[in-house]
Amino acid sequence: MEPAGTITIREKALKSIAGHHPWIFSGAVEEIPNGIEPGEVVDLIDHSGSFLARGFFNPDSQITVRILSFEKESISIDSFRERLESAYRMRKRLPEYGDSDAWRIVYGEADRMPGLVVDQYGDYLSVQFHSVGWERIKEDLCRIMTEVTGAKSVFDGSDEDMREREGLNCENRVVYGAELPERIEVSEFGRRMGVDVQNGQKSGLYLDQKFNHQRIVPFAKGRRVLDVFSYTGGFGLAALQGGCRELWCVDVSEGSERKIKENVDSNRFDSVPVTIRREDAFDVLRELEDSGEQFDMIILDPPAFCKRKSAVTKACRGYKDINRIAMKLLTPEGILVSCSCSRPLADDLFTRVLWQSSVEAGRDVSMLGYYGQGADHPILLTFPESKYLKCAIMQVT
Repeated sequence: MEPAGTITIREKALKSIAGHHPWIFSGAVEEIPNGIEPGEVVDLIDHSGSFLARGFFNPDSQITVRILSFEKESISIDSFRERLESAYRMRKRLPEYGDSDAWRIVYGEADRMPGLVVDQYGDYLSVQFHSVGWERIKEDLCRIMTEVTGAKSVFDGSDEDMREREGLNCENRVVYGAELPERIEVSEFGRRMGVDVQNGQKSGLYLDQKFNHQRIVPFAKGRRVLDVFSYTGGFGLAALQGGCRELWCVDVSEGSERKIKENVDSNRFDSVPVTIRREDAFDVLRELEDSGEQFDMIILDPPAFCKRKSAVTKACRGYKDINRIAMKLLTPEGILVSCSCSRPLADDLFTRVLWQSSVEAGRDVSMLGYYGQGADHPILLTFPESKYLKCAIMQVT
């Protein structure tokens, strides 16, 4: 893939490039010559003509260039194989790798493959193609993915909104290899979990929470647990494995009740009472507050309340509301696990929301641990956008 041309970058964007941020926005582009097609590789230069970086070009996206390299290195399918192999080796070197067969194999910019996300569930891959550059080489890319990972097939699980921003249509389907079964069963630290790659949220499971699921196991023994926004029950199954005496799961998504039941049955946790409510989480929390219910452990893992900075203030109100109620529902020395996957919500603001929630609830709260996404979602230091997950484990007294 030889560069199809050069693009001149404005002075104001040079600091960002010097800091190796991998995105070039449309406002940073001084001049685009005619004849460069979306998805082609371009070189970025300054006004003096000096080379700055090389990346995928897309005039139809707000992110005009996704940088592949800050060196004049060859960009080819072979170079992408090397990057994929490097990313895969990193996951396989994790000490916990043998404890699960569900991993994020490629995390976009953090693995030098911007706009590409690859999740492996046993013998199957779910891939999100969020750059038009990958679209041009999709078939070859899928082939090398299966060769490197040993997977049987590749499912295009791209996000419709992300594809639309790139000027692309969305077709969630098998794009390489064999058809997928409706339910793929994987293991996570000894817990069996069913995955519906073709119809599930995200790519099928919340892989970023895998390590946090495991962290709550020691806290669950003998407790009455409420898992809110439970989806397929990742946290709930960890609580059952830890020996909780009762579990309530709440989620409004279609099919969540069936999937949680299937996962509970797969792990033979039949002896523990499990209540599943397919209802709006806010409504259930308020109902439980009004009825005076009490739990010994509550888990809050909501979907992102904001995806843009303009919505942060409203999101904070939502986080404060659910955490305030949860703190009031907890017995003395109860455990609250509170999460946020809202990327624009900074860590310090999230902890401030938790503090405000405790004040309004009239409870003293101690932070026992504060965590982020798993190691298979590495954080690129030059790309703060790669950090998004927040998980606080607290004791409420």
